[in-house]
Amino acid sequence: MYERKDINLAELTKQLKNRRDELVRLMSAGTAEQDPVELDQSRIGRLSRMDAMQQQEMAREIGRRRTLE
Repeated sequence: MYERKDINLAELTKQLKNRRDELVRLMSAGTAEQDPVELDQSRIGRLSRMDAMQQQEMAREIGRRRTLE
C-alpha cells in the first residue's frame, strides 16, 4: 500500500483524540438545552416559548452533528 511521507500519524492521532474528547465534553455539557420547553403560558409568553423551542431544536441539531463527527 502507498505510504505518504508528509503525514505524521502520531500527531494526527493525537489531534483526533483531542477532538473526540472535546466533542464528548461538549455533548455532556449541552444536554440541558435539549430539555422539553415548558408550555405554561402563565410563566412564559408565546414568543418566548417559540424562541425557546427554536433554541432547543438548534441544540438538538448541534448534538446530532457532534455525534456524527
